[in-house]
Amino acid sequence: MALTSYTTLKASIANWLNRSDLTDEIADDFIVLTEADFNSKLRVRKMIAQSTITIDSETESIPTGFLQVRDFYILSGSTKYPLRYMTPSQMDQVKGTSVTGIPQAYTILGDTFRFTPKPDSSYTGYLNYYKKFDALSSTNATNFILTDHPAIYLYGSLFHAANFLGGYNPQQVQTWQQMYATA
Repeated sequence: MALTSYTTLKASIANWLNRSDLTDEIADDFIVLTEADFNSKLRVRKMIAQSTITIDSETESIPTGFLQVRDFYILSGSTKYPLRYMTPSQMDQVKGTSVTGIPQAYTILGDTFRFTPKPDSSYTGYLNYYKKFDALSSTNATNFILTDHPAIYLYGSLFHAANFLGGYNPQQVQTWQQMYATA
């Protein structure tokens, strides 16, 4: 069976497990846990997205699906002003409440970017970042990982299934973990 869609992936996982009673767990647990692994570990070119952010206050919202900054800059006229990252505590140490200008640095607080100095005008920020990839579902049958590297989905799901089943076969758990890591 070719692993080309969400449906064929679920069927293949059930076949490899030789279990027809885990339909809900395959979709709701094993595949979801594997996708969570992808988002926490992978940083590949196809995950890069760009957003423009209007920077006109000290804080602005982080884009949906944001994982990690690749680069961040302000374009004013034809001049690029790179924004450098500061930890929140570093920013607290240099932050002046009355200082305004073109932001030079940012930090991340929860779901927001915080800038220093406070913008003295409205600026356009360009954020190149790693974005969560599109998860598989009944309405999203495929994504670039399943298309380009289906073994990662299969072995990741089988590894999580083996753990769910209580390590019924420790040698098989180890084999699927190795195959998952290799894929």
